[in-house]
Amino acid sequence: MSTQDKPYILVVDDEPAIRELIQDILEDEGYHVTTAENGDSARQCLAHKLPQLILLDIWMPDIDGISLLREFKRQEPNLAVVMMSGHGTIESAVEATRLGAGDFIEKPLSTAKLLRSVETAIANQQKLAASKQQRTKEPVGKSAETVLLRKQAQRVAKHEMPILLLGESGTGKRCFAHYLHSLGPYSESKFIELTAESFPLDSLKLLSLTENNCVYISKIGQLNEKAQALLLHMLENDRLNQCQLIFSNHQNLDKSVVNGLFNETLFYKINSITLTLPKLTDHIEDIPELVHHFVDQYTSENQLPYRHFTVAAQNRLRNYPWPGNVVELQNIIQRLLVLSENEEIDEGDIDKALIPSKQDQKNSNTINYELPLREAREQFERIYLLYKLQQTAGNVGKAAKLAGMERTHLYRKLRSLDIDAKQS
Repeated sequence: MSTQDKPYILVVDDEPAIRELIQDILEDEGYHVTTAENGDSARQCLAHKLPQLILLDIWMPDIDGISLLREFKRQEPNLAVVMMSGHGTIESAVEATRLGAGDFIEKPLSTAKLLRSVETAIANQQKLAASKQQRTKEPVGKSAETVLLRKQAQRVAKHEMPILLLGESGTGKRCFAHYLHSLGPYSESKFIELTAESFPLDSLKLLSLTENNCVYISKIGQLNEKAQALLLHMLENDRLNQCQLIFSNHQNLDKSVVNGLFNETLFYKINSITLTLPKLTDHIEDIPELVHHFVDQYTSENQLPYRHFTVAAQNRLRNYPWPGNVVELQNIIQRLLVLSENEEIDEGDIDKALIPSKQDQKNSNTINYELPLREAREQFERIYLLYKLQQTAGNVGKAAKLAGMERTHLYRKLRSLDIDAKQS
């Protein structure tokens, strides 16, 4: 293995004997190691070449390791750092962990502990890089709709204005938000996702989450009044300028504004740049390329045998209505790769995989216990609320009383589950 192929580690410690010992141990294990005796030397090494890992002593003559950790993390948020100390305290370890250190090693150093921490930190870094690369891939396809979406993303991602993503469930809004993050000014910072349930109602907590990060708020139409008021206050007072803001909703917010369920001023604040993700049936010509993409992804990630989808199979996929959009296609591909015993996936395999379809499950009065908890819970909520609406002949107010819910909360829940009370 050449020096360039070896993981590169920077060791920062003011004691020459410790630096030399760690360097000898790590080089014997095949790592490429550079050492620095103080903060200034470490800064110069970091400016010259970004390491996969920094081993950083807490106590040094010119600057303490905690301050240096904070400085390095501000410059490179994804940098892997393991702290070292001969007389560390619990407070130091807690503070280092809070600032993003992956581990804390006590001196005198144990060779086994050192190597274990280094291997874990580098493995986690590689997983993070691979995961980030996978999430931030640009939308797949050559259809006019997909090409336009890529161009729009590249044009608006650098802007400081909030971006609102609209699209049906399963169109890939979260993945597209990751793509916008990769193109934006905070691409090297964290991607933080907030929902109606996890949105903080404390301004300081919200500010600490958003500062110098990309913040994605999904299903923004479900935020309660307090959350909407806080978000509007922060936007109006320019307190969310140091971040990239991306919002999403499964439908336009106009009706929610008219019905008094969404703050009108907030709507105009976040509606400046709106991108609409198309339904899969609106770019059906992308299906062959999407199939190849998902097959490559799952076979490489999960060490599954490669299976070829015949032209007839791809044509069958092109002629399916896809109520669950791209996410449903993705799940079907994964299921076929795992369960099929043939090298080729043909039309018959597709038909078996599509029954029962997601739409059939939506209309079913039974719960599919094979689903993940979140989807199974949504399925139960759908069955339960449809029953309450049938009991009240579609009267949402009466159904809310029977369900022990506030009417506005029930309206939001019906919208999130795509239930039309009038047709129930």
